[in-house]
Amino acid sequence: MAAVDQNSLRKLVEGQLLRMEGSTFQDCMDRLGLVLYPGDYQPVRAAGPKGDTKNDGYCPKARVFFAAHATRGERIDKTKAKICGDLEGCLQEHRDVKVWRFLTNDTLPGEVDQFIDNELRPLHPGVTIEVWGLKTLADEISKLKRAQVDRIIDVLTVEDEPAFEVVLLDHMKTGRDLWPILSGCLGWLPHEEPDDCTDEEQDLIDGAVQSFQDWSDISGDIEFSRSSVRDAQRSLTAILDELAEKGLALYSAMKDDYPLTGGPSPFLGTVAIFRITRVDATTPTSS
Repeated sequence: MAAVDQNSLRKLVEGQLLRMEGSTFQDCMDRLGLVLYPGDYQPVRAAGPKGDTKNDGYCPKARVFFAAHATRGERIDKTKAKICGDLEGCLQEHRDVKVWRFLTNDTLPGEVDQFIDNELRPLHPGVTIEVWGLKTLADEISKLKRAQVDRIIDVLTVEDEPAFEVVLLDHMKTGRDLWPILSGCLGWLPHEEPDDCTDEEQDLIDGAVQSFQDWSDISGDIEFSRSSVRDAQRSLTAILDELAEKGLALYSAMKDDYPLTGGPSPFLGTVAIFRITRVDATTPTSS
């Protein structure tokens, strides 16, 4: 492995972090936690519609709790609401929280930082509230051994990248259509959505995709119960109906043998693909 200077390594880490979204960023932060707190850090798996009890990972011995959220390009009011909600929820759900650390792949605007310092910290003087933004994360990761750095940021060389392949997507009209995809995948690619979404549409889409991922996470736990699967499918149908009311449609499919980890011998698995489009006179209703 070619040696690089510390400044170049930090830039490499920043570039990788900036490209991460959603669960990809959370997975990266889990890998970081496992290195920084060996024998203590525990990743937390979302529990379907109940979520992760406002805890993306924690150290039961050190009593450090983490909230990982990719905020790149997010509105200030949405980021403030996310931070406040995650903090308050964590303190309600968990005892003896000594440190609450918000992890993001962005540099938070001054208004958000001021909100944390002037409003949240005085409300919770017994808790150390920290924000690790892009620069802090890149600095902390860059201090580690190079093999650890590569593993944390999941570096993929050009040779490791999967070849381009066309995947046909199907229109998901009901939960019964979507369930085989959610229950059959091990992960999901970043979803696609219209470029001209209103704030209301963006919130609806974000909530829908998060629900799809939550149901996918617990699908293996409820597959043995036909009634539980039907409940899940009805819930998914309601989400799809809500999208349809706003003139939006979900197209989805699975892609097999996708590299879920980096390195010369990556772990291959099936991933889900979500594309949300506007429905108009020229949009096909079936495929």
